[in-house]
Amino acid sequence: MKIGWLLLILVLGAGAGLYFARSSSSTVPGNGDGGTGAPTTAPQISDAMVRLDGGEFSMGDASGREDETPHVVSVGPFLIDRFLVTQELFESVMGVNPSKRKGKKNPVEQVRWNDAVRFCNKCSQHDGLTPSYDLKTWTCDFKANGYRLPTEAEWEFACRAGGKGKFCFGDDVEQLAQYAWFNPASRGMPHPVGEKKPNAFGLFDMHGNIWQWCNDTYGATYYKESPRTDPLGPAKGDKKVLRGGAWDSSPEKCRSAYRLSESPMFADACFGADSYGFRRVRSANAAAGAVASAPSSPTVIETPSAAKPDSAPPKAAANATQPAGKIDLSKLKGTIVFVSDRGGALDIWKMSANGKNPVQLTKDAFADADPRFSHDGKRILYTSLRDGFPEIWMMNRDGSSPHRVTKGSQGDWSPDDGSIVFIRENQAFVRDLNAGAEHRATPESWERCGVPAWSPDGKHFAVASRHLESIGIFLIGTDGKNEQIKTEEASCTPRWSKDGSRLLCQTVKGHIHQLKADGKDWEQITFGPGLQHDAVYSPDEKFIAYCRAHDTDGPWQIYVQKIDGDEDEFAPLTSEGSNRLPDWNAVEE
Repeated sequence: MKIGWLLLILVLGAGAGLYFARSSSSTVPGNGDGGTGAPTTAPQISDAMVRLDGGEFSMGDASGREDETPHVVSVGPFLIDRFLVTQELFESVMGVNPSKRKGKKNPVEQVRWNDAVRFCNKCSQHDGLTPSYDLKTWTCDFKANGYRLPTEAEWEFACRAGGKGKFCFGDDVEQLAQYAWFNPASRGMPHPVGEKKPNAFGLFDMHGNIWQWCNDTYGATYYKESPRTDPLGPAKGDKKVLRGGAWDSSPEKCRSAYRLSESPMFADACFGADSYGFRRVRSANAAAGAVASAPSSPTVIETPSAAKPDSAPPKAAANATQPAGKIDLSKLKGTIVFVSDRGGALDIWKMSANGKNPVQLTKDAFADADPRFSHDGKRILYTSLRDGFPEIWMMNRDGSSPHRVTKGSQGDWSPDDGSIVFIRENQAFVRDLNAGAEHRATPESWERCGVPAWSPDGKHFAVASRHLESIGIFLIGTDGKNEQIKTEEASCTPRWSKDGSRLLCQTVKGHIHQLKADGKDWEQITFGPGLQHDAVYSPDEKFIAYCRAHDTDGPWQIYVQKIDGDEDEFAPLTSEGSNRLPDWNAVEE
């Protein structure tokens, strides 16, 4: 759930921003408005970055959503990557490739905002520039000459390229396929950068392929109060802005003005953020003073030729709506806690196991997710996004006495409820709840760890990790030893049976499987169209609760299914809003 990412290389590091053509500017017709708009100055273009002189434009869309209020702004000159940051470039700088769909020339994905910022700083350091970001406060110094993420205004200015239509080329959605990879034309996957037409500024993939992080904090009403010159976004907020749409987006979401928001620390180790990437910018005025000290071998990205997909595209998911099966819901016992946006915001809810009597537990201004009952059923551990960063919180099962525990996300209880295992900065940590002592439990070299689950015997926990080529489930012992569970498909989100002999997990193909803790008896237990995620055993282990949706955009609904029954023995428990991450406890309300 969303509490979740996104190279043609030349030389390591990307000195692109210091090297651009000195050719004189030329005038080209305004595009996107039928050629009737004011002329726009063509940018100076290098093989790697494009210099834009900036200017004034109307930002937003009068016919768009409520957060797209049109307003006139001006941006100063800046340099921007001609291409999205590719997997090859990202890995050469960071040493890892977080992408789920591998391809050197594909845009890097599964990238969190924080990791995009770290990448920018490392590129700056490599090229002898002043890093733009303070990694302790995550603030950006716009006077620095290093790389950074574009402001939301810079991004839209670059995307529109002088046009006034819904897309860089105008309003005709039939032309979008010439410029963008989107759903369904993308065949369900991202594609190598630069295969489609560039916009009038020579920028590729400004629409579609991969969502692009911006520097700005998201504010739904910010456009109504935005300064006219170089707006930088709200000073505070929980989420950052993404722009451009992606391979799995509708044409509507690929519009120049469409705004998406996401937590900068969003991490779903299996499915999350697989359409989140970015491109870099540099402030041109700051960059100009650094040209003399530019590296002698600048980064050069050539326009890639068309390439075949790395793998066959998955079949399009059909509508996930299914008829109710043979389950008598009235006989289900216990309480299910889950996440839902039915109240407008993302909050923790609970209901009877039969789907009746839903009660909202968290009602503040913060997004909440990852609820887990303590083993005695008296408390609930959950993740809360505070100022854009995740924290572990705890409350009583009735929602009373909520309080902060520590920084991190996706917590799970030890068998005695005295400790928790959780994720912080890609690593699994263990915290003693009484003493407050914490220690890192996963090897320091691991990356992209998530959704830990403590075993019933307390001797180890299972965790999903991407530190190898694909995502897998690993057992981490209290003695520090670790081993991989040999699943037959790339899998994540482990959940234990009561006796610790079995595990549930979800695969990257979107189905729930069951297997023994030693990896044997691999068995698929959910079928049908759509995606099935986040499974948990019922207290008597005769059923599982899980969530199902047509695609990753949802809406998600919670279902219950008999483990040893027929394939059609399942039924929905929810129908309102989008519902995820169930946990099932035996205690009745």
